[in-house]
Amino acid sequence: MTVRWVAETDPMDWLWVLMVAGGTSRVMARISEMPFAVPLEPQKLLSLVLVAGPIAGLVLIFGVGRLLHWMLGRMGGTGTWIASRTAVTWALAPSVPSLALWAIMIAGYGVKVLSPSVIDEATDPAEVLILSLDYLVQFALMAWSLVLEIVCLAEVHRLSAWRVVLAELVLGAGVLLLALILFFLL
Repeated sequence: MTVRWVAETDPMDWLWVLMVAGGTSRVMARISEMPFAVPLEPQKLLSLVLVAGPIAGLVLIFGVGRLLHWMLGRMGGTGTWIASRTAVTWALAPSVPSLALWAIMIAGYGVKVLSPSVIDEATDPAEVLILSLDYLVQFALMAWSLVLEIVCLAEVHRLSAWRVVLAELVLGAGVLLLALILFFLL
């Protein structure tokens, strides 16, 4: 079964589940990388994740996916918007085990795992090892998601993976440039 087949037969299959899982997993990863001046209470943190996660998934699929679709169309891609959306959606599949791992980490260590300094503050060598392995697996799942996105978009647009990589890099550079402009204007 290929992503092109899924796009042609049932493009809505798993869309909402993968959107919520993907967005929530990405939000949790970003929170774990951001130092907070004031640590958030667990209830507020949970509320933030539950609200921002689905919104992030929506932006990933319908915002970033739409921009990638537009760029790949300009590069000679032949895929439809539905096919592009399906490709971006299924590239979020590694977010399901990632979200499960986040749940296990939080159940085992509490919300402190969402702090960027959790490994530095750990005193038990076993805890340092487990947390380091957890974060390594999270990174591998995120990398797998990116590879899936490239391969799936290349398939539905009938382009080489290198063209999709170029589109991803151009989009990333554009977002970075926009962020820098906004940073210096505000």
